[in-house]
Amino acid sequence: MTRVRQLIRFMKELESGYDRTQIPLPSETVFLKPDNPLISGRIRPFPIDVHAEDEDYADLVSVPWLWMPTEEPTPSRWYPARTKGHSRGTITNPKTRSAITYASTYEMNLAYMLCASKHVAKVEDQPEAIIVPREDGDKQHTVDFRLTMAGNGYRIVVGVRPSWQLDKDDLRHTIERINSGSLAGFADEAIILTEREITNDRGWNAKSILRALKGSVANDNARLANHASKFHGTVSLMTLMRIFDDSAAAWNAVWCLIHDEILLPTRPDLKLVDAPFVAFNHNAA
Repeated sequence: MTRVRQLIRFMKELESGYDRTQIPLPSETVFLKPDNPLISGRIRPFPIDVHAEDEDYADLVSVPWLWMPTEEPTPSRWYPARTKGHSRGTITNPKTRSAITYASTYEMNLAYMLCASKHVAKVEDQPEAIIVPREDGDKQHTVDFRLTMAGNGYRIVVGVRPSWQLDKDDLRHTIERINSGSLAGFADEAIILTEREITNDRGWNAKSILRALKGSVANDNARLANHASKFHGTVSLMTLMRIFDDSAAAWNAVWCLIHDEILLPTRPDLKLVDAPFVAFNHNAA
């Protein structure tokens, strides 16, 4: 956050009666205490076939556990070498413990947004190329992401481009042709997302959600949800978080509840710190 935006936020807080300069400094360092250990991978029950005739598991007291490392990214092609016009790297989805590559800032923000949505069960980066029929012959095209929706398994492939490069890359016609007859067995729908949908603010919010999920504390989440359920309409985050002595734990619970759609930001298009107002979702399951 730039200094100008910090000053604007500070002035808005003063207008609402909140002065952060009066907050006493902590006398000791406090760390979040997540329900699960922070590990680079995940721990799963060891796969055992109890019907296997050549194995005897009768002496096992309990099923052993197996540590699984973070899954390596599996793009069909690697991101380009570093240039002045590219931003490339890898992020880790904390919910699936799998790595995802990106080749631009837009792809990075979208990867954060997809991983931070509870409605997306799986995100694949740069899946295998798809055959696209054209007048001058069939061409191969590699989409940027393929996502699988939770619940119904609906699969969507996404092409990511700035709006000013759509005509240059002829991506509109490519996606139209893919939707017309190249989706069988590959996906259910193909779409294009540009900077209008993929913004730095939405990416920042999504990254904050993923960071919070790594240190989710069920008791803190339930406590904040119970307190927020007493409010109807829009409420300030400062009002909600006053029940916590540790502001870090409060913020972590806020992000976790936003992921679960129990708290709904009033301006999801802005960073939450710039528009710190939410509403409790009384229809949340």
